[in-house]
Amino acid sequence: MAGVTARTANWRLFGGSALLIAGILWVLAYLIGTLPWLLALAFLILAAGLVIVALGQTGGNGAVGDYVLGKAALIVYAAGWVILAIAQLVALPAIALVFAGLFILVGGLVSAYAIYKKGVAKGAARWILFVPAVVGAIWALSLIAATLALPAWFSLVLAILFAVTGALYLLNDRKIG
Repeated sequence: MAGVTARTANWRLFGGSALLIAGILWVLAYLIGTLPWLLALAFLILAAGLVIVALGQTGGNGAVGDYVLGKAALIVYAAGWVILAIAQLVALPAIALVFAGLFILVGGLVSAYAIYKKGVAKGAARWILFVPAVVGAIWALSLIAATLALPAWFSLVLAILFAVTGALYLLNDRKIG
């Protein structure tokens, strides 16, 4: 099997597609009336997309290249979304939502920084994860502090931001760093 080349660095194609699909499903769940199974599916696809963005095709050619902190941050970010997906389907203790919120808050911000720092992604795709990461961090604070209530449309904005991020990853150059 040949090494990774610009033609095989498909983190942007598969990861971007997953983020776009997750964002669309999340918007649909919001518009239909927040069907728990549809929201859980959106969160699982979002998590899968983040893992693909982290690892790429071979583990070394994701959006953070060989930057281990970036890979770990993206996987932690994904873990937060997996916990939320499970929480949509079964009742979890409140502490699980606190951990999900912390994973989303810290993992998202560190992931966005790592993608920007590594420079594998080009153009707007290099910095775009900062937007849903910051909005997601604010949203995650409502999971951590139950007294912080955000308007329902806030999650819709976050869903749209993930869809836009996925679209920009899809349109990104096939550079591998």
